[in-house]
Amino acid sequence: MLKQLLLGMLLLLTAAALRSQVDSIGQWHSLQSFASGAYVTQSAESIIYTTGNVVFFLDKEDLSIRPLTRTDGLAGGQIDLIKYHPPTETLIIVYENSTIDLYRRGQFSTLRQIDNFNFSGDKRIYDVTFGENNTIYLAAGYGLSSLSLDEQIFNFTTFTGVRVNSVVAYGGHLYAATDEGLYRAPLQGVNLNDFNRWDLLGFADGLPGDYTSATLTTWQGALYFAVDDDVYRLQDGTIQPYYDAPEADNRLEYLNGQATLLLAGYRCTTGNCADRLVLDLGASPGTARPLPDCAYRTNYAIEDERGRIWFGDDAEDIRYLTGPAGDCRRLAYPGPPKDRVYRMTHDGTSLWVAPGQLDENTTPAFDADGVWRYTDGSWTTFTPFNTPALRGRNGAAGGDDDFLTIIDVDYDPLNRVHYFSSFFEGVVGRDAEGEFTLYDETNSSLELAPDAGPGRIRAAGAATDQQGYTYFAVSRAEANGIVSVRSPDGQWAALGQSCNLNIAIDIAVDDFGYVWVVHRGGSNGGLTVIDPMGTPMDPSDDRCRTILASSQNQLPTNQTRSIAVDLEGNVWVGTAEGIVIFTCPGTVFDTELCTGYRPLVSADDGFGGYLLETEEIRTIAVDGGNRKWIGTNGGAFLLSEAGDEQLLKFDRGNSPLLDDVVKSIAIDPVSGTVFFGTELGIISYRGTATAAAEIFVGELEVFPNPVEPGYDGPIAIRGLARNARVKITDLSGKLVEEGLATGGQFTWQGTDYNGRRVTTGVYLVFASSNRRFAVENPGSAVAKIVFIR
Repeated sequence: MLKQLLLGMLLLLTAAALRSQVDSIGQWHSLQSFASGAYVTQSAESIIYTTGNVVFFLDKEDLSIRPLTRTDGLAGGQIDLIKYHPPTETLIIVYENSTIDLYRRGQFSTLRQIDNFNFSGDKRIYDVTFGENNTIYLAAGYGLSSLSLDEQIFNFTTFTGVRVNSVVAYGGHLYAATDEGLYRAPLQGVNLNDFNRWDLLGFADGLPGDYTSATLTTWQGALYFAVDDDVYRLQDGTIQPYYDAPEADNRLEYLNGQATLLLAGYRCTTGNCADRLVLDLGASPGTARPLPDCAYRTNYAIEDERGRIWFGDDAEDIRYLTGPAGDCRRLAYPGPPKDRVYRMTHDGTSLWVAPGQLDENTTPAFDADGVWRYTDGSWTTFTPFNTPALRGRNGAAGGDDDFLTIIDVDYDPLNRVHYFSSFFEGVVGRDAEGEFTLYDETNSSLELAPDAGPGRIRAAGAATDQQGYTYFAVSRAEANGIVSVRSPDGQWAALGQSCNLNIAIDIAVDDFGYVWVVHRGGSNGGLTVIDPMGTPMDPSDDRCRTILASSQNQLPTNQTRSIAVDLEGNVWVGTAEGIVIFTCPGTVFDTELCTGYRPLVSADDGFGGYLLETEEIRTIAVDGGNRKWIGTNGGAFLLSEAGDEQLLKFDRGNSPLLDDVVKSIAIDPVSGTVFFGTELGIISYRGTATAAAEIFVGELEVFPNPVEPGYDGPIAIRGLARNARVKITDLSGKLVEEGLATGGQFTWQGTDYNGRRVTTGVYLVFASSNRRFAVENPGSAVAKIVFIR
């Protein structure tokens, strides 16, 4: 009987499982860009690129890609260069902080000796080359090092007192290209650690008396090296000029001897990049020929066995030539266009990313990256080049009034409109039918920012109240209208002209309809609270309160950064010195009664302090369990509802988090997935809390279900009423687990009260409402879980 029941349940539930394949609780998933390749190397099967943040293998046959990200084991941080060592099948990954990953046959070894070395100078690694016996040489700011790939130990390190740009073993000597010129020392018979034993090649060797050398390589039995922007060759003990570079606005970036080509890459040094150039220097002096124009800001180039030339480049795509005189091809791969984030939001269906950037003085970067949407594993971009509303009033992409530097995306769920805030041109609304409308000074109350240039509006974000009125933060408004409001029927009004501060950077609306405006810092820092007095379209009866750091309130500093309203209506404000919470929004205009408070936390040493007081609070997000996800310069924190308990901390040292600077956090209310926007891109973490109604509104969803053999992760039950009571029993009614949901989700480890994995069978889930105001109609729900061992 049990077997038949299990089979029936299995058939019913397998289809549901296939319809909804999701990450397991606690699983991380990288959402980084694979659009460009800053540096390139190759193995027998793959062209290998790094974007600077991730690595990916591009199959030489079908050009498909296989990513290698933090969730696969990358040490993390900005990647400077990669080199593949064929004899040991090792990919060498060098990070900006001089950490080295050795990736071999699917396994990582991470070397942190240089990063951990107590040295105040430049430890950055600028080049990696190969020697005999599986030795590699590192050219670095401090000098050079030799590393054994077999033993993963350093053979020697030479401190030169001058940056080494490249190093090569050739003809029984080691050559080091430096800003002082080319140095040489015998590989045998001298102490290579002693830089006094190295000779500087100069006038007596056929070289200028004063020159720099940026790069060198070997090719067809000779050594080629840079002398300023020219190329010289050392062969059979003789040095002679090989390529005389014409005067141009570029610099020699690299030399690379390949199978049939000797490549020289000249990187442009001006903004228009007109003098970019990649050459095949030829087999003899004077035979150099430029390759077809394909590279943009070239960093490196390789030639594969088919004669294709692949560029490591700062262009926004992958570029290669089909041959030395072939066509330029460009490749694009799924993902966000860049690893840039300012703010994110999740509307329950899609993640929206605003990639625009502001510096510490709220000065915007000039970019036309638009806004990006991530839905069901796919990315869509909206830019001035594919969306007319983002082209401004002149209707031409690339014009002076393009809708540039989008720094915020907000969703109005009542009117089903997404609002994109530009720090150049106002606001664009996208309705439920996908129609876009530009709002600027010509058709709204959004005020110009006179010091930003003609026609510029500094829109910094939006928030919608419970009646469907949407409020927009406006920075540097010419008439001090730091807030503009749009009614559900499309009317506009400017608010805040009588308030004191004018550098708006974020906005929120609390449960009483009060509008909270976050400023940035300095003389224009702090908070402004505006009360529309129930008449949002009539600013004449409004009142406002300015909250500055003082003895009259708990705001620790005027360097305010972020804001969120939690599920109980409390207002959380992030500053450069921790968090202040206003649990009195209903009386916020009583300056004596509503001063905010800073939670005290105790430390292991017995001393206490204010919550995260040493952290800059860049972003605050509230999950379905009313817990707070905090993004800081030192990682991400998960706090309990009241903030008095730290539940989790993620940083680059203890998790796959891409970077410790967490700029934005967004939460999918349906799945509980938490998205972290960092300096190095976006990564998600499957959390345990989902949004919930106060009572049960549908069927429960259990995943995975069935729980198949070999799965030992948690089982999630979602669709519960908020913080519902949950009991799990076997078919005989024996209790195996009970507890409270976190928001609308409960997780079960698949064990009984003794911590033992449960046996094969069907388990019943009983849930009931746990909210005080649901006592009269508590509601309940049931579900079944099939467990197979």
